[in-house]
Amino acid sequence: MLRPLSLSLLLLLAQISQAKAGVVEDWNEAFLNAVRKETPPPCLVSRNLPIFHCAVYRAVKAGVEQKLDEAQMQQVAHLACRQGFLAFFPSQTKMVEKLDASVDVSQVDPKIRAIVDEAVKRTLKEREGDGSSTTINYIPSDKPGQWRRTPPAFRPPEFPHWAKVKPFVVDDVTKFRAPPPPALDSSLYAEEVNEVRELGGKESKTRTAEQTMIAKFWADFSYTSSPAGHWNEIAREMCRSKKLPLAESARFFALLNSTLADTCITIWDTKYHYNFWRPVTAIRRADEDGNDATTADPKWEPLLKTPPHPDYVSGHSGISAAAATIMEHQFGKEGISFEASSDDVKETKRRFTSFQDCANEIARSRVYGGIHYSSAGEFGLKLGRSIALEAIKSFKE
Repeated sequence: MLRPLSLSLLLLLAQISQAKAGVVEDWNEAFLNAVRKETPPPCLVSRNLPIFHCAVYRAVKAGVEQKLDEAQMQQVAHLACRQGFLAFFPSQTKMVEKLDASVDVSQVDPKIRAIVDEAVKRTLKEREGDGSSTTINYIPSDKPGQWRRTPPAFRPPEFPHWAKVKPFVVDDVTKFRAPPPPALDSSLYAEEVNEVRELGGKESKTRTAEQTMIAKFWADFSYTSSPAGHWNEIAREMCRSKKLPLAESARFFALLNSTLADTCITIWDTKYHYNFWRPVTAIRRADEDGNDATTADPKWEPLLKTPPHPDYVSGHSGISAAAATIMEHQFGKEGISFEASSDDVKETKRRFTSFQDCANEIARSRVYGGIHYSSAGEFGLKLGRSIALEAIKSFKE
């Protein structure tokens, strides 16, 4: 867990604030490009990003404490990013070579190398045995309402152990578990199933062209930067536009990604606690739910391919609300303007004047895509905000 900064350290951060910005942002961009190439699962991306950024933050903080000059701080940040990056992507040497050309490291004081080595190795060591590589037995159920493998690939459940991963900031993720999803025999459940059936179907005649584009824009499946990565891209461009100083940027990315990691862990706790079935299963097997207001359609298909894990709550929604809350904490709510790009809809950009509006659109996009009910998005948003507020308290200076 990262500790709050002392007043004396804050003063030192202010003194070094003129250090050239951009090193952390450039390496963040490289990290996400490597994610696109190697396409690790989204949960793993959400874990690896804070390890990388916490290591960099610790190195930068140590450099500030030792009152290094601007050129030395650039070296600290670059070398910490480099070492952390290669720990996760040892084969992406061409990316490293390109970034090596941006900072002069021909002559590096041994104390700088010691700072970097200690920060990176300590951070990596702390995450050894954090539960991310654990396996547990998942016991499937054929009861109505319970998750089962979904078409077309019928993949096994993804990361049912992830709720057991060691958090970065919060003490107990179960404290933030969402309330239960709507009961199968409730009118709310029927409303939500029928909504997804109408709006989220592959052949929907109700969904507009813009809604279809929004669903695809925020899909963030394989060979993309992932949901957490998508918000890192938004954050990175905000940092660049605001010209965030090096030390402040390092700390911001550590806080942002620690929050997103804990949000993902908490979401997976909720997902596998309730084990709620996906819309494609609910719609095809509606004759089993005991609800007279739903009707089975055995051939129904969603617009997007359904991810291989339970519906409730929506991971992208939770990640988005957590990121939006951290972004508001850093950049405020007034005078906000940013563009978001997409790995899936490259020719289009989405413009927003509110981080939360962006998060809300992402939650809604999962209904348009036919892969989540409205409640999964609504309570995913609430969960993400609660984790972010807890993280902000833990980092309070």
